[in-house]
Amino acid sequence: MYDWNALWHQHAGYRSGFNLKTHNLAATQDINTLAEQLSARLIKPAKSEHDVAVYETDGLFILAGHNDGLQLLELKKHEMFDITLHFVTEGDDSECTLPCIEVTVDNLATGENSHWRTAVSKDKDGNILIGREKLGSGLAPMMPFDELSFTDNARFRDDLYHAWQQELPLLAPEIEAWFDPERVVATASAAHEAQAATDSLHGEMDARTHEMLERYAEIIRREQLLLSRRFADNELQLIAAVLKGIHFEGASACRGLWLAVEARILDEDLDHEHQVDAEALLSKLKALSYTQEVALIEALAPAA
Repeated sequence: MYDWNALWHQHAGYRSGFNLKTHNLAATQDINTLAEQLSARLIKPAKSEHDVAVYETDGLFILAGHNDGLQLLELKKHEMFDITLHFVTEGDDSECTLPCIEVTVDNLATGENSHWRTAVSKDKDGNILIGREKLGSGLAPMMPFDELSFTDNARFRDDLYHAWQQELPLLAPEIEAWFDPERVVATASAAHEAQAATDSLHGEMDARTHEMLERYAEIIRREQLLLSRRFADNELQLIAAVLKGIHFEGASACRGLWLAVEARILDEDLDHEHQVDAEALLSKLKALSYTQEVALIEALAPAA
């Protein structure tokens, strides 16, 4: 579900000590045996001394680990949301005229997800408009998300505003490319070549499987074309270094790549090694949709 060890490092400043004397526990207490004391369910036991154990209550995840003594980290489920912005150009959408900007909110912990869209256009002077405002104006629209249980949460509202202010400009090259006919033609040509290669590779496969793989390959290739313009070479090299040490057990494990990158940066100073602005890189990674994260992993992860 989550990279719990990455979350443990990310929120290091919010950990608290555990009163061992109150619960008559030793300093070396097995962190997999705290369910009764925490009034919580153990959902992921620690597998080594450097791993964390994860407990769950109705509203919290509680991480337990040893770091100069037994420490706990409480994570509120309603604050474990992901906000992503994506430029949408295709599909049958009755909500909004295409192309548009889609803001997606996912919270795996509460099982909630929702999206909001606004149209993207050009005015007579050639300025790109997001809704009624110029791209880069800094004015954030009202994004209600009334269906989410945490819509009025202060942190959610702050992060939503931050995403719009800081991450929307990262989509500018993609938006400009869509409105530039020459780039659109080039992208279409590359997509046609990719489809031809996929047809040859999977020619002997079952028709339905072939169709699914073809669509998957096409989606990934399109995203990789755009991502190659969004990330610098040294940033991609850093991400590739992180991916060398990660095994993805399932499709859902691909979500939240930025957490793994941040953890390695904190532990090993990879940003200095690759001469990368860590804050800028993490901001770009947080803005990625799930599809874009998968595209990065497909491009940079070592072959099994």
